[in-house]
Amino acid sequence: MKVTAVLLGAGLLLSACGTTPAVAPPSQNLRPVETSTSAPAADPAAVRWTDGFCSAVHGYRERTNREADPQQPTPTSIAESKKALSVTLGGIAARTGETADKLAALPPAPVPLGDTVRRAFVTKFTQARDRAAGAKTELDRAKPDNTAAQEQAGQALFQAQQDVDGTYDPVGAMAASPELMLAAATAPGCKA
Repeated sequence: MKVTAVLLGAGLLLSACGTTPAVAPPSQNLRPVETSTSAPAADPAAVRWTDGFCSAVHGYRERTNREADPQQPTPTSIAESKKALSVTLGGIAARTGETADKLAALPPAPVPLGDTVRRAFVTKFTQARDRAAGAKTELDRAKPDNTAAQEQAGQALFQAQQDVDGTYDPVGAMAASPELMLAAATAPGCKA
């Protein structure tokens, strides 16, 4: 009897190992999970506007760097100093005026903050242009040996540079607008 019990136990053990567990039939409604890793796309109108805005501002900076001439000789007379100061004021007036015109020519921004930022930048560049142009006119009218006119022109030059202070980062000025920041991330002019 012991042998029969052992054989019966071994048979049951072997039969248990040989069967595969029942698998539930696949459900007809299961679908693979899809995940999206792409960022939201920027509005094409916002990208165009932001590109124009950034290009105008970066264009000013690039032109200023290009026109800066560290190789200019130090003036040796009051007349040479007057001439050099007049040229510098004329260059600032031209660059800031060009930038103000480009910014003013942009179409309305697709986001209200864009127009607010643009108006602030146009004001700064226009103020610098007017200050530099006015100082150049006054300096050019002054007699060659008028050092007081040169001092006033030098102060105007400093103020014109201060007028555009804070305009070198056009993207930072748009930080409060997620739409414009998204557009700036893809606008070529904002990558300068």
